[in-house]
Amino acid sequence: MYKDVVPNNNLTIQVLLVKVAFIFTSIRMKFLSEVSELQAAFAYQSEVLKDYQKQLESLQSTNEYLTHYIRSLPPPMPQTVSLAMPDKFDGSADKCRGFIRQVEIYFDHQKDKFASDNQKFAFLMTLLMGRVITWAAAVWESDSIICTSYEYFKQKLHDVFVYPAGGRYISTQLLSMSQGNHLAADYAVEYRTLAAQSGWNDVSLKAVFQRSLTQELQAELACKGKTSTFSEFVNLAIRIDNLMRNAPKRIPAYGSLSSISTLAQSHSVPLATNQEPMQLGLSRLSEEERVRRRRHNLCFYCGEVGHRRLKCPHKTRTFPNPPPRVNIDQFFLLPFKALTIPVQLLIIGFSLCFGCRLD
Repeated sequence: MYKDVVPNNNLTIQVLLVKVAFIFTSIRMKFLSEVSELQAAFAYQSEVLKDYQKQLESLQSTNEYLTHYIRSLPPPMPQTVSLAMPDKFDGSADKCRGFIRQVEIYFDHQKDKFASDNQKFAFLMTLLMGRVITWAAAVWESDSIICTSYEYFKQKLHDVFVYPAGGRYISTQLLSMSQGNHLAADYAVEYRTLAAQSGWNDVSLKAVFQRSLTQELQAELACKGKTSTFSEFVNLAIRIDNLMRNAPKRIPAYGSLSSISTLAQSHSVPLATNQEPMQLGLSRLSEEERVRRRRHNLCFYCGEVGHRRLKCPHKTRTFPNPPPRVNIDQFFLLPFKALTIPVQLLIIGFSLCFGCRLD
C-alpha cells in the first residue's frame, strides 16, 4: 500500500508545478505586454517633445527677426497740435495777460523749435507792435539780461503793461460795477472776468454781485440762492433776468399805488383862478418871499399894500368852488382797503427792494 501512495504524490506535485509554470508564464507575458505599451507611449511622447522643440526654435527665430526689424525702424515722429499764431500785442493793459498766456501755450507745444531762451525772445519780439516794440528795443539796448532770459523779459513786460484799467485796481472796479440796462448774461461775463483776478471768496463775490444788479432783479433774488456757490448764484440771476425780460408786461393790480394815483388824478378838480393867495399850491410862503413882503410892507396873506394879514379883506371872501382836499375818508370810499407801497431796505450797504401791503 505504501508503494501505491508515492506515485500519486508525485503526480500531484507535477500538476502543481505545471500550474505554477503556467501562472508564471501568464504573468511574464502580461508584464512584457505592459512594458511594450509603456515603451510605445514613451516613444510617442518623445516624438511630440521633438515636435514642440522644433516649434519653439521656430518661434525664437521669428522673435529675433521681429526684434531686429523693430530696432531698425526710424523713431516715430511726435504728434504735434496745429496751433494758430498768437495775436500781436500793442500794449493794451486788458490784453497783456491773455497775450502772455497765448505765447506760453505756443511754446509748450513747440518745445523742439523753442529750446533756448534766445529763440523764445526772438519769437516774442516779432509779436510786439506799436509802443511795446519801441519799449522793448530801448530796454534791449540798456539791459543785456533781457535777450538771454525769457522769464526775465516776460516779468518786465508784465510789470510795465499790466496795470489797473483806468488807474483802478480790480477790487475798486468790482465795487463800482453796475448792471444798468445790460442783460444779466452779458454783465456776468464782465463781472466774472474781474472776479477771477480779484482773489475774493464766494461770499464776497455774491454779495457785491447782487448789490450791482437792478433793483427788480435784486428783489427776485432776495430769498433765493442763499446756500449756492458764486457760480451757481450768477447762473440763477441770469435765468431770472431772462424770464423777467421775456415775460409779458404786467398791468398794475387794482388797489396798487399806481392805480390809486391814477384814480386820485381822475377825481381831482382844477383850482379856480380866483382862489385865495395862501391857498394856491396849499403851501406856506418861502423865507425869501416873507423878507420881501416885510421890506415893502406887503400883506403876508394876499401880497397887497395898505393893510396887514389880520385885517386882510380877502380873508372874508367866499369862493364858489373851493378846492378839494385829500383826506382819509376818500380812501375808505374806494372799493378796497389794502394798499401796496414799495419798500427799500438798506443793511450795511446792501439794498433790498420789495412790495409791502398795508391793511
